[in-house]
Amino acid sequence: MEKVRQRCGYQYGIDVEAMGSRGGLSLAWRGEVNIAVQSFSHRHIDVIVEEEDGGKKWRLTGFYGSPYANDREEAWNLLKRLHNQGEYPWMVCGDFNEIIYNFEKKGGLPRDEKKMEEFRQVLEECQLADLGYSGNWFTWERGNLPETNIQERFDRGVGNEEWRSLFPDFIVYHLPHSFSDHCPILINTENNVRKQQRENFRFVLEETFIEEVKMSWSSSTGDLLHKLSTLKKDLTRWAQQIRGNRNLKKNILTAKLAKLLEADRDDENLAEIIDTKIHLNMEIDKDERYWEQRARINWLKLGDRNTSFFHKQATLRKKRNLIQKLQLDDGRETMVSEEMMEIVRSYFARLFSNGNRLSTDRIFSEIKACVSEEDNAKLKAKFTEEEIWTALTEMGPTKAPGEDGLPAIFYQKCWSIIGKDVSYYCLQQLNNGMNVSSINKTNIVLIPKVPNPNNISQFRPISLCNVIYKLIAKVIANRIRVVIHKCIDPAQSAFVPGRLITDNVLLAYEILHTLKNKKAGKKGLMAVKLDMSKAYDRVEWNFVEKVMKQMGFNKEWVDMILKCVSSVSYSAILNGVASENFLPSRGLRQGDPLSPFLFLFCGEGLSSLMRSATTENIIKGVKASRSGPAISHLLFVDDCIMFTEATQRGATSLKQILKEYERNSGQCVNFDKSTVFYSTNTQERERSIVSQILAVRSSNDIERYLGLPSMVGRKKRLSFQNLKDRFKQKIENWSIRFLSQGGKEVFIKAVLQAILTFSMACFLIPKTLCKDLEGIIAKFWWQKSRNRKGIHWCTWEDLCLLKEDGGLGFRNLANFNVALLAKQGWRLINYPDSLLARVLKAKYYPNSNFAEARLGNLPSLTWRSVWAARGLLEKGMCWRVGKGDKISIWDDRWISGKNADRDPNHISNEDIKLVSDLIDAKNRSWKSELIRNTFEKDTAEKILQIPLAELAHKDLQVWRGELTREFSVRSAYKLLQESSQDPNGINLQTETKKFYRKLWNLEIPKKIQITIWKISLNLIPSLKNLKIKRVVTDDLCPRWHQAEEDGCHIFQQCPATKEIWNQLQLS
Repeated sequence: MEKVRQRCGYQYGIDVEAMGSRGGLSLAWRGEVNIAVQSFSHRHIDVIVEEEDGGKKWRLTGFYGSPYANDREEAWNLLKRLHNQGEYPWMVCGDFNEIIYNFEKKGGLPRDEKKMEEFRQVLEECQLADLGYSGNWFTWERGNLPETNIQERFDRGVGNEEWRSLFPDFIVYHLPHSFSDHCPILINTENNVRKQQRENFRFVLEETFIEEVKMSWSSSTGDLLHKLSTLKKDLTRWAQQIRGNRNLKKNILTAKLAKLLEADRDDENLAEIIDTKIHLNMEIDKDERYWEQRARINWLKLGDRNTSFFHKQATLRKKRNLIQKLQLDDGRETMVSEEMMEIVRSYFARLFSNGNRLSTDRIFSEIKACVSEEDNAKLKAKFTEEEIWTALTEMGPTKAPGEDGLPAIFYQKCWSIIGKDVSYYCLQQLNNGMNVSSINKTNIVLIPKVPNPNNISQFRPISLCNVIYKLIAKVIANRIRVVIHKCIDPAQSAFVPGRLITDNVLLAYEILHTLKNKKAGKKGLMAVKLDMSKAYDRVEWNFVEKVMKQMGFNKEWVDMILKCVSSVSYSAILNGVASENFLPSRGLRQGDPLSPFLFLFCGEGLSSLMRSATTENIIKGVKASRSGPAISHLLFVDDCIMFTEATQRGATSLKQILKEYERNSGQCVNFDKSTVFYSTNTQERERSIVSQILAVRSSNDIERYLGLPSMVGRKKRLSFQNLKDRFKQKIENWSIRFLSQGGKEVFIKAVLQAILTFSMACFLIPKTLCKDLEGIIAKFWWQKSRNRKGIHWCTWEDLCLLKEDGGLGFRNLANFNVALLAKQGWRLINYPDSLLARVLKAKYYPNSNFAEARLGNLPSLTWRSVWAARGLLEKGMCWRVGKGDKISIWDDRWISGKNADRDPNHISNEDIKLVSDLIDAKNRSWKSELIRNTFEKDTAEKILQIPLAELAHKDLQVWRGELTREFSVRSAYKLLQESSQDPNGINLQTETKKFYRKLWNLEIPKKIQITIWKISLNLIPSLKNLKIKRVVTDDLCPRWHQAEEDGCHIFQQCPATKEIWNQLQLS
């Protein structure tokens, strides 16, 4: 070991010899640093590192975890002992022989969840967090065949918060390896790449900000753009003047407050304390707002002192977006800024050029003129100031600004000053001819698509457009939204009002379920999941223009839209530095409000070709049932999955369609990343031919579609294991522990519980998994800090009560799951012509409706899930009376204000069965005498109060939980919660409910509200409560020693408390 170390040029070192042919550790260093060895064993080497000339001092531990599960506990205990042996900034690196989450393993059997949990617990107890990496995801690999290959991330660096703060620019590299099954890890504590910081509009909360804007705006002349340029210069000078005074002012106020608090109290002193506190809080709020803007956290509200959290998130975000290195064309990597800038600029200049493709007539053959003259008249109507203001209010206030540096929050706050000029400029452009080249300069920023990218293709280009341009584009987009549903194929479910992403998930799952269960028949079927390469960036402008004109859009309207797209000039931003401008000849911007709709028009080319091929019987779609519609393709933006026969003819035709689509639109399929899945009856010969023609890899299942598992077997918990991993990863993010108690509540509701929404809208999640997830949330809510477990003062069910009922409004996940699935059932009832409703009806309830549907034989998991929510829909739906010929008087809910309205008290009358029997059809009025003779007085009066329309219409099923009579997940969940609660349990009085309503509506920080809530329900660590929890044995008050310390004693009866209340002199 020593010879190897010296050959590598390391004069100093410590070596731990191998035990036989296994193990062996070595730590080597050169003379520039001082190393003090603390301890070592066959599993670790622990040292203190002191840089030369009395520089930084920190602790380094090289660690080797046991490869044997039986010895793992011994290794973790060693790590815990090391944690207790020093207070230095600490970094541990090495081969831990364990992973943290399931997604850190690929191939082989799933990792034991219990073992991963033990590793996470050890890191948590030692206050160590993963340091991330750059390079290949996995650090260990075994197996030379695809079916036996296993990759895992065994090697890593972890550090405590002090170490990360000491080296904020650290970076961990996973280096290439050829001679070992482990990859080398390089940890660089001083990264030389620096990101230039753009001027952030952090001063909008300053007291003098609005006055400064007024003064500058009123004194400047010229057009809008000139006035904005002048204003920006004035505000920059003003910001520089006050920047230096910010910290000074806060320090002066803090010192002044400390001095005032030491002085004796009188009226003048108390008034000055209050005034100083207000001004100090305003300064702290400005800091919080600044870091909130830097952090880009949209779910957390201001005003609860989460500045530390925002600061840490901003630091993480900055580190994540910093581009360390890029790959050259020859495969070499460079960290030189000038070379990286040239890579970025030339890449996008090439990507956005090579346009002007020729379009063929065949691709337009199935695109019909669907936009009427009336529609065009509405689209071309004069634009108004109200539309401009509506577009502005729909923008995120702190979204990254464009080239001019002015974010939406500036326009929103200063609209009373600059609104008239901005509206006039926008309306001139919209109504009197478009010329937006001067405001259409766009910065391209690079967002990583994968962890730790090093190739330019691994970044997503986001276009930062100026707000003035976005206002104009958003107004146009809002008008397109009104007619887009007429133009887009039902197979496309993105950006079209009334269509949801879940429609495509349910449809795809149903078709894939059919393929999996198709075991008979000569011809097999296949599903091809396509990966579109740089979909937005390759869109040909002239193709979109022809599609829109073919659809019937007015030529002037199309020209106006194309001017928005074609007048752009780009500048790529690399680590805050802008490249030279370049002009594109194709492509859409991700960040332009028009782009989503223009991409849908582009996608209609593919739908047109598929419709044409289906009509000519070239392509045969797949049916979920014999009488159902054939599905040839499904689209969600650029996510595409195609279904056809698994034959040579089918594969050849599909390939030709995709090539023709590429020649016309510029859209390019990446066949290397695409996959094909076959039905069970497909012969091996056919599979081989199809895979060869399409040049895509075969798969036993299309692993995930739109982020959800496309095939779920019997082990449902395993299929949704990633939900638990995502929960734990979010919670263990080291910046989360800087959240206040109020911030934790918002984090649970807006982040953790939101992770589940998409999955729960399509699948009935196992109840045991829901309980596990609720346990994770409860543990996070009650714990004091990352490594300190908290006492659970009440049950999860109590936390899930509505806030007005004494709970915190957290979700009961099983009930929320059913409420989300009920929305799918509601859509099947109310949108019977949708593609999803037609497929499911033909397969599961061809001769009835959803309410009467049976589960059927071999149902898919998605149908079983939606079907399970029928009971909730039945409980919450009622009838709105039209003709009355579909409503049973005795069996249906139709009388408002009655809970037991299925069977109202009545006098037996067999001649009347339907509500139409109670209506005089000629006069459109109730037969009052018949009603009064049939029903009891109260019921009869309620029937007579039901309004009847003058013109008879169909009877409608409506949702009784909302005043709008439209289904909402919120009201469905509330209905489930109310029905599942024990009626003898919490039944708060009206006054108590009023108290909680007032509490949660108070304009005070969340953490104070939560503290009051805890006190009101006796959920505080009084000695009496701690004794009940067996934490202490004595519950006597430590100040008075004559009574037990409970909540009432702490806040009312204790003499010490009474003295405090007297000193406060509160009336």
